[in-house]
Amino acid sequence: MKHHLLGWALLAATSLAGASVQSERRVGDHLSVALPLGTVAYELWRGDREGAWQLTQTLALTVGVTEVLKNTTDVQRPDGSNNKSFPSGHAARVFPVAAYMRQRHGLEKAWPLYVAATYVGFTRVQAKRHRWQDVAGSALLAEGMAQWRVSPLGGVVQADLGANGATVWLHWRLD
Repeated sequence: MKHHLLGWALLAATSLAGASVQSERRVGDHLSVALPLGTVAYELWRGDREGAWQLTQTLALTVGVTEVLKNTTDVQRPDGSNNKSFPSGHAARVFPVAAYMRQRHGLEKAWPLYVAATYVGFTRVQAKRHRWQDVAGSALLAEGMAQWRVSPLGGVVQADLGANGATVWLHWRLD
């Protein structure tokens, strides 16, 4: 229940924060730092040191690869300020938090963080610092790193994918 309230609070805060592109950008800047630090602190407070370490690894790897890509892909920012647009560094700090939470605790607890991460991406696009594909690149990178570094609490997630005629199915199971 409290995760649903958090989600609604984030939605309300993001809609109220939309007074201007500049104020939205500041909110996005703050969220890109507060979400990772707050989530690591929360996991440590809960006593999940292993989870905090896995989140730290996911963040470090995502941000590290993002910096390498920014310096090698040579994609100009929409505002023309430099050629380090892809992928988004702000998104690379927030999407690993959402991906970690989904992988470790499930989508029910992660969705408010995905809303917040998407909002951070929105602020970067609105400020003309990035395009949506820059944000998506960071999100996909974060998902990959979370799949690699984060283990679910209570067991292992197993996925089965199959096809039967015109029907395709995907089945997830948490052991």
